[in-house]
Amino acid sequence: MGKRVLVVGGVAGGASAAARIRRLDAEASITVFERGEHVSFSNCALPYYLSRTVEDKDYLVMMTPEGFKASYDIDVRTNNEVLKIDRNRRMVLVKNRITGEEYEEAYDELVLSPGSAPIRPGKIEGISLPHVFTVRNVTDIVKLDSYVRQAKSSNVAVIGGGFIGLEVAENLKEAGMNVSVVEAARQVMAPFDQDMSQILHKELSDHGIELILSDGVKAITEEKVILNSGREVAADTVVLAIGVVPETGLAKDAGLEIGETGAIK
Repeated sequence: MGKRVLVVGGVAGGASAAARIRRLDAEASITVFERGEHVSFSNCALPYYLSRTVEDKDYLVMMTPEGFKASYDIDVRTNNEVLKIDRNRRMVLVKNRITGEEYEEAYDELVLSPGSAPIRPGKIEGISLPHVFTVRNVTDIVKLDSYVRQAKSSNVAVIGGGFIGLEVAENLKEAGMNVSVVEAARQVMAPFDQDMSQILHKELSDHGIELILSDGVKAITEEKVILNSGREVAADTVVLAIGVVPETGLAKDAGLEIGETGAIK
């Protein structure tokens, strides 16, 4: 029997690693644990479901557990979260998030691909209100889409002018909503030179999206976003797109080294 390889996390990192391991070792026993509903989906396409450029949410899913089993003989367990790593015993503790059952699995090699989590600053008043969303996976985008349609949302504030923020803003505008983008920096898309970002600023304006720069969020209410400057922005839906932090809890608990950027070294 081949070596036992466990992969923590799916999508671009974990699912790709598992497929590559199979190509390199036909005899290995490979299991992927993904705590979410989907092991493989198109991250880049998520916002485009809001405008129905991607017509069906199922089109966002790239590969199912059944597909992994049939194509690569890889055991994929969605809704299963790895809670703890016992490096001495070479075991992981896993929880089935549907049934609540906890169980252990042994490994010869362990691959960590936990990804990142959207930032939700606790200091912002109202950050946990039910109309405040983040976008990380298919479940998130479906929840956001269902809310804005069922609540007949008309004013959406997108907090953050990076890749996700601008794509969400674009597609909500295409879906017929009034959209404001709030960015604390002097420009959207921080990696761009400032003169290049001016092209994006004009593009947003030309398409009727209100752009507010050099201002951050102080508080969120059911009907508006209050900025640090005191300005108020009408918003019955708020999307936070202000960045991500590495998911390192599992690695830290296992005594693994954390690098300078705060991610697993």
